[in-house]
Amino acid sequence: MQAIAGRLAAFLPALSMLAAAALWHGGAQADDAAPVQSYNDIVNAYKANPQHAGTTYTQKRLAFSGRVMRMGSEAGGTYFGAVTDDGAQFDTHFEVGDQEALKPKFKDQKMAPFQLSSNLVFECLNEGFLATALVPSPKLTHCRLVK
Repeated sequence: MQAIAGRLAAFLPALSMLAAAALWHGGAQADDAAPVQSYNDIVNAYKANPQHAGTTYTQKRLAFSGRVMRMGSEAGGTYFGAVTDDGAQFDTHFEVGDQEALKPKFKDQKMAPFQLSSNLVFECLNEGFLATALVPSPKLTHCRLVK
């Protein structure tokens, strides 16, 4: 019985450290941003080798540098367009709770429809590649400002 108690006593600190690391990682994701990538390179990777690109990019957060704009006039809408520094144009989604951080990047801190922000870095969750879409592209959701 003492041997089991000794093993349990040794295991609990490791378990609590693991839990603390998981909590820290969840809260620090915005600080631990993904490296900025080229949207066109990601699309080309999916076209060249869908299986490898899927492993590399699907269900991962991808970061881009460029500008964004709210698409449509719906206040609180989550649909945005992006224009990256390398000229790519694509659709993104910023949840309402993640839009407040974007306001300083817009003129007068107002996200008027179809008005581009200043340059910024943002990251999105890539839910997968839409190979059969009119314009094959990653499905980017849950975007947020990085800087």
